[in-house]
Amino acid sequence: MPARDRDAVELRAVAPLVVTATRQLIGPVLLVTNGQKTIGMTSAELVRQWDPGQMSVLTGLDGATAASIAMSSWSMGRYSGLALIDLDGPVAPTAEVAPLPLANVCASTDTRGAPSGIVTILPAAGTTSTRALVAVHVDAVDTGGMSDDLGRLASPIDAAHAQLPVEGAVLFTWFPPDPVLGRKSEVLAVAMTYPYRHGAFAPRAPLPAIAEMIGLDDLGRALIHAAAPVPDRPELHEITGEITEAAAGGAPGLGGPKRERT
Repeated sequence: MPARDRDAVELRAVAPLVVTATRQLIGPVLLVTNGQKTIGMTSAELVRQWDPGQMSVLTGLDGATAASIAMSSWSMGRYSGLALIDLDGPVAPTAEVAPLPLANVCASTDTRGAPSGIVTILPAAGTTSTRALVAVHVDAVDTGGMSDDLGRLASPIDAAHAQLPVEGAVLFTWFPPDPVLGRKSEVLAVAMTYPYRHGAFAPRAPLPAIAEMIGLDDLGRALIHAAAPVPDRPELHEITGEITEAAAGGAPGLGGPKRERT
C-alpha cells in the first residue's frame, strides 16, 4: 500500500458541508457509519453561526449537481471544539463520497510514526470543491504538566502547505501490517484537526506546526447500537409453595397438603 495514497477509498469519507440555499462551502465533514446509522463530525467553529436547517452534506464535489442530505441537528461532543451532526437521511456511497465504517476510526491519536496526512475540502471554481491531502509529521508535545496527556501537533512536510485551512479537517494515518497482532495494513481516521494558534512549539522547526488534534472517541459513543431485542420466549414467574411427595407414578407438585409422619 503506497504511503499517503491520495486515492485511498477511506478519504472519500471527508465530504463538503455547505449552505443549502447557495451550495456555499462551509468546510469539511467526516461521515462515519455503523450498521444503518451514519453521523457527521466537524469543528463546532464552522457550524455555530448557522441554523441546522440551513446546512447540508453533499454526496459529491460538484455543488451544482451533487445530491444533498439535510442536517437535522448538531450537538457538542465531549470535547468543546467538536460537533456531532445528525442527518435527515441515509448517505448512499457515490464515486466521490462514501461514509467511513466505524472500524476504520482509530481509538487513539497516536500515529506510531506511520505516514499521516490531513484531509480537507477546499473551494474551487463556482460551487465546486476539491479534496486536498496535506502530508504531515505528527509529534507528541509535552504540555508541561497542564494536561495528563501529551498534545499532538501536525507540521506540513511541504512548507508551501503551511497556510492551508485545517479547521474541521481529518488526520488519516496509513498503518503498516502488524504481524504480531495479525493485522493487515489499513488506513484509519485518527483525529479531527484545528489550527494551532498558540505557536509556542515547533517540533519540526523551521517548519511551523499548523494543527492540533481532537480524538474521535465521541464517534464510537454516538454510533453504538442498542442491543438487539431478546426473542419472544415464555416469561418466568416467581412461584411460592412447598414441594410435596409425588403420588405413585406422578411428579412432585407445588402447594399440596403436607405428608405427615405416622
